[in-house]
Amino acid sequence: MVVIQQQDPGQPHDVVETDSELQWTFVIRRRHLDHGQCPFPAEAARRIRTAKVVHLHDGRAFPTVLLASLRKRITKEHLRGVHWSRTEVMPGTRVTAKLDRSRLRLSLTPLERPVLIAQKRFLYEYDPRIIARELPTSLTYSRVDTASSLDVLVQETIRKLGYLDEAGRALLPMENLVRNVRSRGTSEQCSSEAVRASVNGLVSRKRLTWQTGSCAADGVLHFPARPGERTVRLVCYTPFVLPQPKKQRVVQLPSTSSQHGVAGHLMKIEHLGKQASDTARAAYTEAHRSAGLAGPHKLPKGHTYVRPHKRGGQ
Repeated sequence: MVVIQQQDPGQPHDVVETDSELQWTFVIRRRHLDHGQCPFPAEAARRIRTAKVVHLHDGRAFPTVLLASLRKRITKEHLRGVHWSRTEVMPGTRVTAKLDRSRLRLSLTPLERPVLIAQKRFLYEYDPRIIARELPTSLTYSRVDTASSLDVLVQETIRKLGYLDEAGRALLPMENLVRNVRSRGTSEQCSSEAVRASVNGLVSRKRLTWQTGSCAADGVLHFPARPGERTVRLVCYTPFVLPQPKKQRVVQLPSTSSQHGVAGHLMKIEHLGKQASDTARAAYTEAHRSAGLAGPHKLPKGHTYVRPHKRGGQ
């Protein structure tokens, strides 16, 4: 069976350290909300013990205090006791963290307009992969309509166990899908033939699509397919995303103390019919190389790169 391996975006990444400050990025996972956790890299272990307070800034108003030092609990990889606001922060929300000698500042970057995903309203930049993985499970079984229940089970299995690309699509080889669906459902409902028939039906109704990946010598799945590797046919599930119509919004003027830096980040533009400029491509390549990140330094297709910049007061 093909092996699915991916780095967890919920772990700290894009870590940049200077003499005065440590910066990293992470994506909120459900476990962070449930257990009041804020992940930090190993480089932050010493500095974080002296931080007096944790702020969250959403780019619209004054920072919110999430944690005071008297209630701070530190483990090897997490700061615990953080009081996340679930009205603002949801699984998939991207967070930029900056730690100096006195405080930890967490920043959210507002979207130009809200986005609805599975009836949830996202106001801040997010990682589609985490949203696809952690959407509430809609799985229900029916003894009367077994075909419909199997269709749901097939889609949920792909979403929960598949390889996630940067657009949030989940991809799973048919062999993996059949095995995992059969382990979750009844033997009568989930025969190999029934699962394959369900996939073909979902593809014909455009609920699923076919894609092609490749399998390395060690069995690890790659997508897109890599030259020279054995090709693998993948079943692909794409989450439904609907931007809201543009609406007027009230903007509060932040104080001068609320100015904060926004780390460089990817922004999806494919759905807008746009392409990244040569300047953005070069900036991403330089940023990726300077950060010492593994993998290709080429800007992902369908995205542009937003340089680090200041947001808030002057």
